[in-house]
Amino acid sequence: MTTGRTIAVAARLWLKHNSLWMTRAKRELTAFSPAMVELGLRELFTDIAANVEELERREASRSTLHAPRSKVCHILSGNLPNSGIVSVVIGLLSGVQNVVKPATGDPMPALFMESLATVDSKLARRVQLTRNREAHREADIVVAYGDDETLSSLQKRRRRGARDTFLRFGHRVSIGVVNFHHPATRIPQSSIAAAARDASFWDQQGCMSPQCFYVRGDAAAFAGELAREMERFDQLWPRVEMNFVDAAAIARARNEWSFRGRVWASQGSTHWTVVLDERDSWAPSPLNRFVFVRPIESLASKLGKQLPLSTIGFVGFSLKEVVAMARADRYCSLGEMQRPSLLLTHGSRPRVGDLIV
Repeated sequence: MTTGRTIAVAARLWLKHNSLWMTRAKRELTAFSPAMVELGLRELFTDIAANVEELERREASRSTLHAPRSKVCHILSGNLPNSGIVSVVIGLLSGVQNVVKPATGDPMPALFMESLATVDSKLARRVQLTRNREAHREADIVVAYGDDETLSSLQKRRRRGARDTFLRFGHRVSIGVVNFHHPATRIPQSSIAAAARDASFWDQQGCMSPQCFYVRGDAAAFAGELAREMERFDQLWPRVEMNFVDAAAIARARNEWSFRGRVWASQGSTHWTVVLDERDSWAPSPLNRFVFVRPIESLASKLGKQLPLSTIGFVGFSLKEVVAMARADRYCSLGEMQRPSLLLTHGSRPRVGDLIV
């Protein structure tokens, strides 16, 4: 089998009914609820199974024209599993030797490699998991995920050389833009449910999770309907119960914003929060399904320069209109913000060709 086909077979192991690997992930990936883990990993591995062979075909010419680098080190952040698994898949397709430094306590890289080893142990041996924080020093290329300060510090410690390359994937934010202009023509309820899904998926921990929806029209009406859909999503895929310190931080943020805006929130828990903020400014979300709704007039054209935008999800606007509002790495329909295809070629992940001399 080709490398791509082998990876696809391993991905399908995660999708089987009563999958051993999915069961273990739901038990061991404690940063999220079991229901959220299963939903998120099913989407991840469905995408890999469907698209990894096509990605291999697209990149085959680049892989065969040049000799691959001898060693790539992947330094993973652990905020959610997708980026790390995709990074390893890209590394395997490039033909390199891969050293992977998972985040402390992140079980997903080991679980994925165990599943791959049951299909092809030789291919799996091209990935070495390590706890050594200095493993990057012996690699020709580093693929690193994390906050900007950590990545800058890491890059400064790298040895320099003609073949030394550092691919960094740091802090990004995402937003949604919604045309909710008139009750007679406003967007369907399915689009509001899609917005709630984007804001709730993986508990808003990824860079493609929207922190704010900018609304043309009745922002307060949209916020109220979004709140109802956030509650519906939480009933099916609840957010994990937070520790006291983090839950208290959400409670404080709710209280503060009740004096500056209008707040909709889950009853008896901190599972989700929607804040209507009509000021002309940007404030970051504390995450964990805490999302802002703002009038679109507060979306300055220079937002993309002030904040590094990963993804803009939209509904009720044309793509041309959205691009004119703000620049981002990726544009998509609401409901697709957290579903980036493996075939995606924008700047949020390495490509096979990045790992080739």
